[in-house]
Amino acid sequence: MTAFPPELVTVLCAEAGAPEEVRSIEALVPLWLADNREERDEDDYPWSALCVFELRNYPDLTWSFVQKALSGAETVWQVIMLAAGPLEDLIADHGETVIDRIEHAARHSPRFRFALTGVWPQGNQASPVWARVEAARAAAMATGIDASGALPPR
Repeated sequence: MTAFPPELVTVLCAEAGAPEEVRSIEALVPLWLADNREERDEDDYPWSALCVFELRNYPDLTWSFVQKALSGAETVWQVIMLAAGPLEDLIADHGETVIDRIEHAARHSPRFRFALTGVWPQGNQASPVWARVEAARAAAMATGIDASGALPPR
């Protein structure tokens, strides 16, 4: 189990409105996936999305969340939300720390490559990290999210 540090549990419960039993990635992932099964109104953010936003300062926890949520995703919309949210933030905030993991996952997982097609550079398009992200996802761009591609199998 990938437990949250106590200070993060406090933030999740106080700021994001998470139930107290959400104390691990494994507890959060199925709730986030359920909340993001299909498209919502633009201003309708469930508490689980706020929880995931709070993971931003914890790159290892965010990476774990991305991996587990991607594995459990059943809809393209869930992957879109994962790509445009925690995965994109992880790259923007901690790219140099996680780029080796991203490249490894992209080499070994068509589903991860698909998710990378939904990530935008957030103003970092000239960075060496972004060049590596572009290379890691290149093989999936023609069938990726923006091309209305199908979700690859697990």
